[in-house]
Parts: sequence; structure tokens; C-alpha cells
Amino acid sequence: MAVRGGVIGYPAMKRTIYLLVGVWLCFVLALPSRAAELAELKERRERAAKAFADGVLLLHSNATPGIVADGYRERAAFYYLTGLENSPGVMLAIDGKSGESWLFVPPLQRYETREVEGGDATARKLGLDHVVDWAEVENFLAKKISLGEQIYYERGQAELPADLSATEVARAPAWIQLLANKWPKASFHPAGTRLYSLMAVESPSEQQASRAAARATVAAVLAGMQTIRPGVSQRSVEVAVESACWKAGARGVSFWPWAMSGANGVFPKPFESESRYDHLDAVMNSGDLVRLDVGCEWQHYQGDLGRTVPVSGRYTDEQREIWNIFVDVYRATAKTFREDITEDQAFETWKKELLGHRETTKCALARQAIESWSDRKNVPFWQMHTMNLDAGFLEGGLRTGMVIDFEPIASIGGQGYYLEDMYLIGKEGTEVLTPGVPYTAEEIEAYVSQKH
Repeated sequence: MAVRGGVIGYPAMKRTIYLLVGVWLCFVLALPSRAAELAELKERRERAAKAFADGVLLLHSNATPGIVADGYRERAAFYYLTGLENSPGVMLAIDGKSGESWLFVPPLQRYETREVEGGDATARKLGLDHVVDWAEVENFLAKKISLGEQIYYERGQAELPADLSATEVARAPAWIQLLANKWPKASFHPAGTRLYSLMAVESPSEQQASRAAARATVAAVLAGMQTIRPGVSQRSVEVAVESACWKAGARGVSFWPWAMSGANGVFPKPFESESRYDHLDAVMNSGDLVRLDVGCEWQHYQGDLGRTVPVSGRYTDEQREIWNIFVDVYRATAKTFREDITEDQAFETWKKELLGHRETTKCALARQAIESWSDRKNVPFWQMHTMNLDAGFLEGGLRTGMVIDFEPIASIGGQGYYLEDMYLIGKEGTEVLTPGVPYTAEEIEAYVSQKH
């Protein structure tokens, strides 16, 4: 800043005034959006209180930041109800009877940072009723349990053998096991689908984030398709996908990509990758099909999209006929999606459309696929699921404002067949959030050939 004889020069003063006005305008313009965000978070907690009206919903933030992770990733339900993305180790309690929300904040650990501190000022800032010290959680729970209120928690992986478990639910997390041991007469229950049903219908701001996640995911799927060829490892395709997510502006992947070829793409084999150091890595061979299942994350919201791609760039005659039938039936089923349609109703459409191809099918393996895939017990992984901050199970019929994935999963002849898109549900129909990815065998072959 120029100073002349102790007085600020006019040009410098003018710049300073402009700067201050700009800062003030940014602050003022941000107020309505922040107020709307707090109002939305409050409305979510009110719905949670009604859903768990007979007790307390107790949620823990992610307590174990990973030094090898690409960043701290918060638990979906905790983030949904608080809007906090950088608060490891914090506990949220929503009192179903009073509707009040409590945030219990532990001391910071070494090298840890957190976006919240205890106190009334933080409570006002976050729109919560109480933000208090970690030590107060014991008195809070003791009072609620003495009144006979249920304690609901988010179920996780089993951490103890059933005979050592402090509760009747073996998959209760260890911190719940400790609470149940302290209060053995209390009632602890997994929140189940009630918790994830709260997140199923998206607000306009959530839909905006889901759209962005979907757009990035389209770019990532196309990048993965370009990488598939004989002699290439599954890992190299996965890396190309992750890179494409970042290049598209996403915050990396929403789940580690599945580029499973041949037998690796036949369910339930892909699930083994979750407990394998090499993620089932393998070299891709001509004649095999690849399950390319991809998702990019955008502001915590997740994409999920995929196709079945031939390693050689060309389907065999059998694979081409089977895949085109699969695509045709998939598209016909998706056209029926609207409010109140259930997964069972969607499968009945799938079955009817599939059986409608019997008379025109040429190869024996395709006829076998039609007979097999029209029976639900033969396609146990055929599914529709919600997609928002996390993938969730459908409870009842589709609802307007849901973002869902339609994901039929089947196999025949030692190869997996899979197709998936994201849909925004409306009262009378759907909007495909992931357009621009080829479907049919001819479309996929043409796309892959021009990129190789």
C-alpha cells in the first residue's frame, strides 16, 4: 500500500475500499446459502428424530483417519445429519422424544485437526441444540437408559466372536459392545434400513451434487473402456479410472473401481477383491468380458455406473447376441421406473421382456441365458439400489427425488454380464443421469475401436 507523507495514496485507498466491499459482499451473499444449508440439516435431524421416536439415534463419526488414504472420508449418515466433513472421533445423539441433537466432542489427539469445538457458540454455528464435552456422554446415556429408551446404532463389521460379544447383535461395533457391557439391561438395536431410508430422497442441492458425480463417472467409465485390451492388467484400468475421476473435477473415486475380467467378473467372485491385497489383479485375455464398475465422488455424493466390455474389443457371436438381449431387456425395464414401482415389479418386467426374446434367439447359450435369468433365484445379485452419500437398499417403492442405480448382474458360459446407470426418479418417469456411454455390442465395439 503506497504511503505519501504518512497518508495513504488515493489509488491504494481505492483498491483497499474495493477489497473491503468485495469481502463484505461475499459475506452477505453467503448468508442466505448458509442459512438454507442449516435449515436443511435441521430438517434432516427432525426426520431422524421421528424415525427413532422411541429412543436415541447414536452415531459415531469416522474415528480412524488413515494415513495411507487419499483424504479423510466421513461416514455417510453422520455427514448427512451434521454437515461435518473433518471431525474424527465425534459422537452425535438425536433424541427421538425431545427432538434435540447433541454433539459430544472428545479431546484432540496428536496431529489431529477438527472443525468443531465444544460450547454454545459452536452449537449456534452448526444449528445443533448442544455441543458439549466428551465426558458428558455418560450422564446423557445413563438418563436415557434409565427411562427405558432404546439406543440405535449403525451396524458395522463383526469385531468380536459371538461368544465374547456384549450384545445379542454380533455385528455391533466395539464401542457399542462396551456401552452394552456398562449397561447390560439397556436395549441396543441396529438402526437398519430406517437410517438409510432417511437419505433416500434427495433435496435439490443433493441432486446437483449427484448430477456432478454422475457426469464425472461417465468420463471415468469411458476412460476405463479405452484402456481395456489383451495383455493389460486389471489394475492399469482401475488406475486410469481413478485418474479420470480427478481430471473430471471429482474428489477421487467413490469406491475402488472393479475392472474384473473373465472368471473374476462372475459373481460372487468380485467380492473377494475386498479382502485381497492385489484386488484380484489379473492380466486380461482375448475372448473374456470385463465387468467395468466405476464411481466418482463429488462433494461426498457418489456415482456408480458400468458396462460389460470385451477384452479384444469385439464380442464373440454368442456374447454379442447375449449382450444385446441383455441391453434390450435392461432398457425396457428402466422405462417403467416411476414413483411407487417396486423392485419386484421391475423384475417382473425384466422377466416378461426376457422371455419375449425366446422365439428370435439364435444361439443355444443365449436361449439358456433367457431361461436361467428369468428365474429370480438364478440371478441373486440382480438389484436396484439408492445412490447418494452411499449405496443403500430400497425400502418399498421408488419415490420422487430418489437417485437409484439399476444393476442387473448375471452370468452364463463362465462370463459375467452386467449393466448399470444412474436414474433420478420422478412421478411419471425418470431422468438418466449418466447419458453418453455406449450400450449395444455394436456401439461399444465402435467406441473402443476408434480409441485404440
